[in-house]
Amino acid sequence: MRRLLASLYGTSFALVSRPLWAASEGGHGEGPSMALVYWSINFLILAGILLYFLRKPAKDFFASRATLIRTNIQQARDLKANAEKKYAEYEARLKSIEKEMNDLVASLQKDGELERRRIVETATQQVSTLKSNSERMLQQELRKAKEELKREAVNLATELAGELIRKNMTPEDQGRLVEQYLQKMEKLA
Repeated sequence: MRRLLASLYGTSFALVSRPLWAASEGGHGEGPSMALVYWSINFLILAGILLYFLRKPAKDFFASRATLIRTNIQQARDLKANAEKKYAEYEARLKSIEKEMNDLVASLQKDGELERRRIVETATQQVSTLKSNSERMLQQELRKAKEELKREAVNLATELAGELIRKNMTPEDQGRLVEQYLQKMEKLA
């Protein structure tokens, strides 16, 4: 404030004294004009009154303006710090998300490979079980078919033997067979 006042007084003095100094050097005309002196005095009085009455409001205005500017600068710094902090957080989140995504992809690939192996293993076991069951069923069917063939062969042989016996057997052969059968029964009894 003192600087402002000093510069204002200095400027006023320079403005007032310059024409007076120049007028005194002229030498040929009339003396210094009183109008210029009155004008200079009026200006100094007006400047003094303005300084007196506007000093406190100007001081308050400039102080509040400086405070406002400081506050705005501090708010801007705070906003910048918050923005940088959020940027760092988002950057960290982005890296974290990328890492998570890579981990998830790796996990899914691993799970997929394990699932593929499990499916192949299960399919191999099922094929093996199906093979062994098929072989067992084939063996059973072969045994049944062999037994059936044997029965058929025995039945056919019995029928053929019966026919041959009926054709070739005489009543004497029949009596002799009955006698032999009765003797065997007596021995057993």
